[in-house]
Amino acid sequence: MYSRRTLIVAAGCALVLPYLLWQLPVYSSGQLDLDQRCQQQQNPSTLLIQPQPQKRFRVAVASHFGFHFDVYMALVWTLERVMARPDMQGSVEVFAEQPFGYQFHQIVDELRLYRGGAVRSPESLVAEIGTGEIDLVVLGTCEIDLRAEPSKALLAAWDARPNSNKFKLVCIVHNIEDTDWQLSIPEWSRRNAIRILPIAEHVGAAFRRSFLVSADSADPAIRSAGLENVPVDVHVPVLDLAVEANRDRARVLANAVIQGSFFSDRRDYHKIFAELNESLAVDPKVWGYLPLQDNEASYRVDTSLQDPPFRLFLIGSGYIEIPEQLQNVVVIRDGLDYPEFYALMSQMDICVPAFSSEHAGEYYDSQASSTFAMAVECDVPILVTERIKKSYTYVDDRRAVVTRPAAMREVEALRALRAGDVSYFLRGAGIVADSPTAQTAQRMIRHGWVRSAEESRAFKESIWAANERVVERILRDL
Repeated sequence: MYSRRTLIVAAGCALVLPYLLWQLPVYSSGQLDLDQRCQQQQNPSTLLIQPQPQKRFRVAVASHFGFHFDVYMALVWTLERVMARPDMQGSVEVFAEQPFGYQFHQIVDELRLYRGGAVRSPESLVAEIGTGEIDLVVLGTCEIDLRAEPSKALLAAWDARPNSNKFKLVCIVHNIEDTDWQLSIPEWSRRNAIRILPIAEHVGAAFRRSFLVSADSADPAIRSAGLENVPVDVHVPVLDLAVEANRDRARVLANAVIQGSFFSDRRDYHKIFAELNESLAVDPKVWGYLPLQDNEASYRVDTSLQDPPFRLFLIGSGYIEIPEQLQNVVVIRDGLDYPEFYALMSQMDICVPAFSSEHAGEYYDSQASSTFAMAVECDVPILVTERIKKSYTYVDDRRAVVTRPAAMREVEALRALRAGDVSYFLRGAGIVADSPTAQTAQRMIRHGWVRSAEESRAFKESIWAANERVVERILRDL
């Protein structure tokens, strides 16, 4: 059936057709004919819209910070892909301390993230801006790179250039709660010269809300900066890693990972340990271990079982004490270089965010955890709730996540996924089988935790395509 709007448009075209034919000589040959006009009114997607011209051609990506190179070099990779297309042009140069820490330069070389030649010192950035050729400056960690003195130097360089040859500043950001550098934003906004580029959508949303509030400030110096007009985009730092992992759907879940610094104020390690200990005490066999004997302090692997035992990997940095019972269950890997980190991470079956309940709001509302991007680029599904998906919207896809009901704790979900059964959880929590919570848990088991290499690849390609659209907007000043 035709829609009412389609019928009205078609009737209108039919009524005016005789008049337009009479007036045909008036229309130039270069204009659209009537049939095209009527077709376009019925299908607006066929309208011929001329793209905005590219305005930024020489890009400098710079940082003084000794970390986050995996974030800003992912952007360099996107910039180079976009500017290599027939409809775009330009070049990108990197200004950062060398060599990159933790052997990341090996990743840069292996993946060919940067083809612009030698990486230059960040100290030479302002002088290079002074030549007038750089028209876009990206700072890798604005929380560090745009503090008072660096901002003053960049502002002076911006002011010194003629109005016809100004550059734009792009700020990669991770945490809106880090506010010292944000004192510089109004001056850049007043010059219409800044845009914000967080690595996750919820941080972008937090900046948009903050700018709307500041734009309505009682302080005329803030209100006049036009902060509500500062563009905010999101670029997700996912690299194209060579991932080799076992994707056998019949394999039992064996390796879970919590990635990040070993601080309990950010991740609830101790609660995870306590719940894992409790579950092992009830049924060690489901986890692949023998019951504790009177003279034993730690669970031992049940070698009579065919399936591998469950292990919880902690990959990050710092120090954390492991309960004695879990010495054979929890594996710590700290201080890994990037090649080692990616190789180990890619062997994990599932990633557990384990956000601390005390400070979880930060990771949901104001700060981006790199865990999600790292899990995605290593083809490791992430154990999430609806709340997490609504914050980290770029992973809200069945190819990237395993969704548990919020009523099911992470250890309970791991047990259910390993056993392929949620009945133990439902009985223990007193949840009826036809409730929404039970249905979510059963759906989690039905979908399973294994994602094929093709699924993971297709999902990452969708992220890369979105990143390219963001870079296009930046280069076109949209």
